[in-house]
Amino acid sequence: MSADEVNQPMVLRPVAVLRTPFMEKFGVPRQSGLVPEAEGRVVFAPEFAREEFVRGLEAFSHIWLITQFHENPVWAGTATVRPPRLGGNERVGVFASRAPNRPNGLGLSLVRLLAIETVPTLALRVAGIDAVDGTPVFDVKPYLPWCEAPAGARANWAQAAPAARAAEAVVIAPDLAEKIMRETGGEGAPTLAMIRHLLQHDHQPAYQQDPARVYGMNLAGWNVRWRALEGDRVEVCGVERIGA
Repeated sequence: MSADEVNQPMVLRPVAVLRTPFMEKFGVPRQSGLVPEAEGRVVFAPEFAREEFVRGLEAFSHIWLITQFHENPVWAGTATVRPPRLGGNERVGVFASRAPNRPNGLGLSLVRLLAIETVPTLALRVAGIDAVDGTPVFDVKPYLPWCEAPAGARANWAQAAPAARAAEAVVIAPDLAEKIMRETGGEGAPTLAMIRHLLQHDHQPAYQQDPARVYGMNLAGWNVRWRALEGDRVEVCGVERIGA
């Protein structure tokens, strides 16, 4: 095969679409697995919605999802990025990062496989998702711990999960928690747990340190607003049903 043939563009087509609680990019966990309560469904396109495509997948606890950062602007050719883990000030090469703004805009998520659904259509229920609702999925592959978690692997400045504040450092007033429980039905407790776990992590840019600023994110049908408190705490200061 010639060099010209190797360099021909490859046409990718989604095999599925992700349905997740994240209605916008802001608030999405920065890596998969950080918020186990963040569940989603991989809903297969009609041509792939046959059980034969996932036969044997139930034997695996985790799967890889190869996705598209479909809400990102087209890559502008920038060779370096500023990872949040380095405070948003130090630059590294785009290929030395997990930054979403990259030449082909492809994402990689390792999620827990909870169930394989066949009604009303073929779908995978997964946990620990880190993608916006509607994200295209190009491939699904089983996770193999014997070769994909090698002992002694090194990741330098990203060796461990990012530091998270304690659960009790996320302050949610009883009336707001009760509102979520009351208006979300049977999903109230999981939704509340997801919000709390999400806010144990920082979502604002590392360079943004305005203590008076109120942040907001739309997820699971709610607009959640919060602000920073002293002592590395955050307070949920408002929750409203979207479209209510």
